[in-house]
Amino acid sequence: MLRRPGAKKDLVPFNRDQLFVSIFESCKHRPTALQDAASLTATVISKLASSNAAEPGVITRDQLVQSVHQLLKRFDPAAATYYASYHPSPA
Repeated sequence: MLRRPGAKKDLVPFNRDQLFVSIFESCKHRPTALQDAASLTATVISKLASSNAAEPGVITRDQLVQSVHQLLKRFDPAAATYYASYHPSPA
C-alpha cells in the first residue's frame, strides 16, 4: 500500500506498472531503456520491501520517490534529473 503525504488513513494500492512507467520515462534516452526500467523497478521494490519495518506493507510516497531518485542518481544522473523534475521530493 502507498500512503499519500499528510494522510493518516488514505492508503492507495501500490501500482508496480505506474512505477515502471515513471522509471522508463526517465530512462528512455538510453538504448536499453526497457530492460533498465524493468531491472530498476525490481530493485526499488525489493529495497523498499526489505527496509520497511516500521509499518510492514505500507510505504509513503516520499519513501518511494527518494528510493527511486537515489537509485537513478547512481545509475544515470540524467535519468535522476528527469525523474526529480516530475516527482519532487520533500527537502
